[in-house]
Amino acid sequence: MKYIDPESIKSTFSILNESGIDYILIRNINNEIPEKLVEGKDIDILAKYSDKNKLNELLVQSGFSRIKHPNGKDLRLYNVNKFEFHMDKNGVILDVNYQLVCRSLDAGQWIPLDEYIQGSAWQNKKFVEAKELNYWRLGHEDEFITLIVRCIFDKKMFIPGYISRIEEIYDYIDPSDVKRKLGLVFFKYAPLLFEQIKLRRYSNIIRNYIQFKDY
Repeated sequence: MKYIDPESIKSTFSILNESGIDYILIRNINNEIPEKLVEGKDIDILAKYSDKNKLNELLVQSGFSRIKHPNGKDLRLYNVNKFEFHMDKNGVILDVNYQLVCRSLDAGQWIPLDEYIQGSAWQNKKFVEAKELNYWRLGHEDEFITLIVRCIFDKKMFIPGYISRIEEIYDYIDPSDVKRKLGLVFFKYAPLLFEQIKLRRYSNIIRNYIQFKDY
């Protein structure tokens, strides 16, 4: 297994940090970034659509080229903007998202999360200063939501890396805020969903959600 040069990843985030452009690292499962990101795997970042041109210019100036996105032809609903892949000569791939999104359970269309969650992502972002990497991340509540959403709608299972991160940040979340935001995605299933996560009963969550009828 070959990893992307961590110094190239650090350099990319330094460029983003110094640019003044708003961005958020959406997730870093298993702390892959910067030391253990496998070649060919991308880095998911959230950017503001108003910064699209400025970000694209910055990436071109920094040696990145726009490449074909694997989900480029997927159906996007409710004004979800196109995803962008940018890759540099060292194999660093940025997957730029302009909204926090999820797949629908029916035909897999991409749909945005509620506007309240979109706004919260920017309002509550946090700056991480670490020896290995400095970057902007989601607040714990918003990260918690996105991890759950991705497991249910995209992965269609709770995989170990996601479970590990969910449990790692559980003690830092505001349960009332999380429950409110879960309600914007899962409606009346949200309380049961939160309780199952609290009790670490991951294996039945998706089946229970699909079978849930009390809307």
